[in-house]
Amino acid sequence: MFIKLVRALILLLTVLAQQVMAGAYVFPLSFNNLQVVHRLVGWEENEIDLNPCFKWPSCYVGLDVMYRSHAPSMYSSCALNNNCIRIERLRTRKEVMEAWRQAKGIPYTGVFNVESRQATCVGMFYIDQPQHPTPETRTAVKFPGSVCGELPPENQSCHIVLPLEINFGVLNSLQINDTAQEVTGYLYCSLAGTVSVFAESLLGERQIYFDGARRNFYSTLTINNQDAWDGVTFTLPGNNKRQSFTLKAALGAKEMPEAGKYSASGIVYVSYL
Repeated sequence: MFIKLVRALILLLTVLAQQVMAGAYVFPLSFNNLQVVHRLVGWEENEIDLNPCFKWPSCYVGLDVMYRSHAPSMYSSCALNNNCIRIERLRTRKEVMEAWRQAKGIPYTGVFNVESRQATCVGMFYIDQPQHPTPETRTAVKFPGSVCGELPPENQSCHIVLPLEINFGVLNSLQINDTAQEVTGYLYCSLAGTVSVFAESLLGERQIYFDGARRNFYSTLTINNQDAWDGVTFTLPGNNKRQSFTLKAALGAKEMPEAGKYSASGIVYVSYL
C-alpha cells in the first residue's frame, strides 16, 4: 500500500529531450479521524490527449478518494475545501494541467474529510457541478492518467527526506555508461512497522529515460545497492526516528547520446507492509 510519494526526483546533466509522461501523481500525507491530507507532487501531460469533459455544461477537476463500494462525490473536497477548478472550456489535458498550475500550483497540498473508513486511495477526479451536489451524488471519475495513492492505516504517517535533484553536471559521451551519483536520504514513520521504499520512472518503469520515445539514454536507481524498482525493506521503530539510506542513480545508453541538456523525473515512495 502506498503511504506517501515523498519526492519527485529530477535527474539532470549537460552532455532538450521530450519526456513521455502523462498523469497527475497524488499521494496521501496522512489519514486521521476521517481526514485526508494529500499532496499533488507532479503532473505532466502531452500535447495530444483530450480533456474528457471538454464542452460539458460544467466540469470540475480536483482531489478526492475512491471508496471500496462507490465513486466519490467531491462534495467535501470541492464544495467545502476548494480543492478543485473548472475545466469544461479546456480542450486538452495539458491545458487542464496548466490551468491547475496557475490556479493552485504544483506541488499542491490540501485537506478534506472522507465519508467513511472504506476510502481506499486519493487521486485526481473530475465531475459535473461539484459545487452543488449532495454528498450522495457519487459520480466522479478518475482523471485519465492520475495515480491514485493508496491510503495508509489510520494514524500511520511515513516520510522520506531526499534532495530534490541529482545533478550529474557536464559529461562527455565516453563517460555516460557506468557513471553514477549518490545522495543520502532519511526515512521515518510515526508508528513502528515494516515498510518498503521504491523508486521508478513516472511511467512505472525500472529505467528512467532522458530521451523520451527513443528509449536509448536512461538512468537506473538503487537503494542501499539494491534494485529500487523491486523495493527495499526497512523495519522502523516509529516515533519519527530517522533511518538513513543511500539512493544511487547510474547512467546508461545503448548508443552514444547526442550532445545537449537532458533531464528526467522519477518518483520515490513508501509502501506499508
